[in-house]
Amino acid sequence: MSDRTPAYDVGIAGAGQLAQMTVLAAWPLGIRIAVLGRPGEPATPMAAGVIEGDWKDPDALMRIGREVGVLTLENEFVDAEFLMAVEDAGTPVRPHPARMRVVQDKALQKQRLADEGLPVAPFAVPDSADDLEAIGNDLGWPLMLKSRHLGYDGYGNALCANLDEARAAYPVLAERGGGVLVEQFVYFERELAVMVARRHGGGDAVYPVVETRQHDHVLRELLCPAPIGPAVAEEAKRVARAAADAAGGAGVTGVEMFHTADNRILINELAPRPHNSGHHTIEACVTSQFENHLRGILGLSLGSTALIAPGAALVNLLGDRDGPSAPDISGAASVAGAHVHLYGKADVRVRRKMGHVTALGASPQDALDTARLAAGIVRL
Repeated sequence: MSDRTPAYDVGIAGAGQLAQMTVLAAWPLGIRIAVLGRPGEPATPMAAGVIEGDWKDPDALMRIGREVGVLTLENEFVDAEFLMAVEDAGTPVRPHPARMRVVQDKALQKQRLADEGLPVAPFAVPDSADDLEAIGNDLGWPLMLKSRHLGYDGYGNALCANLDEARAAYPVLAERGGGVLVEQFVYFERELAVMVARRHGGGDAVYPVVETRQHDHVLRELLCPAPIGPAVAEEAKRVARAAADAAGGAGVTGVEMFHTADNRILINELAPRPHNSGHHTIEACVTSQFENHLRGILGLSLGSTALIAPGAALVNLLGDRDGPSAPDISGAASVAGAHVHLYGKADVRVRRKMGHVTALGASPQDALDTARLAAGIVRL
């Protein structure tokens, strides 16, 4: 570490909605955050500082690195070599770039989890499309093909029913980033997620298990706690904690999982950052995922992850058109118990995450009914 005095406590490589909510969690703690982005992005109006630039630009990353005490990430796609240069220049990056190099490559991530004995679906890493026939014969059809890099919200994924579909999808996915991961399709009862907060210096805190309901690979609704038995919930937490440890997570790691009909838990993917599956924690838990992410990367004691109501729910607000944003929450504001979060994005796009609505209730379904009602009358 250098002997410089940073202008800001924390820097975030990115300025989208995750950075926005992290900044909002920082202010009550007196933590000053600078974001790397451009005017008009969601986090820039409330950040203590804005370093203009792009997280894909190594020079911009070095600039923000020089201004902050610790650098963290809004997404897992920031080039690990660029982050290592920031670390080598004297600014800690959390999670560490060496760990990020593994997590941001879906094939390396999956192999790391398998090497640790954690439950994952059978998978293969083809050298070329010529390997797909043999992989299909081994794993069976359908198969899930994923870009190894730069895949999110279904972008970079292809569910292939047969060899012809896989051969057609392969070059598109490979071109997206660094090759392709092939996974056996999992027939699941529900999708689950667990946010795990890890403290730099030791210790962790695990949030309640949630059920995530996806459509077209995008989270639409969330129920907390998930409607699963205590034994399954404890297993999901155990697996999530072990996965975050294997990935070397710092701050929050989101662990997405499948729950099968025979009560197995299989890890789907990791996100080494706050995650959409944890947004409900702002209202639902004693300490939000965003606050615990900051506490974790700064080495502060982690806050309680306990729920403050029997049930919580979230409904994402997704764009259904392309054009300028003209939000109207006047109707939703009248729904008692609903909490509307808009991200301040200037433009709407189909499937783009524009905000979310959370609610608390006497049960997860009670909370979901409230969140649905409010979400249905928000205008974007």
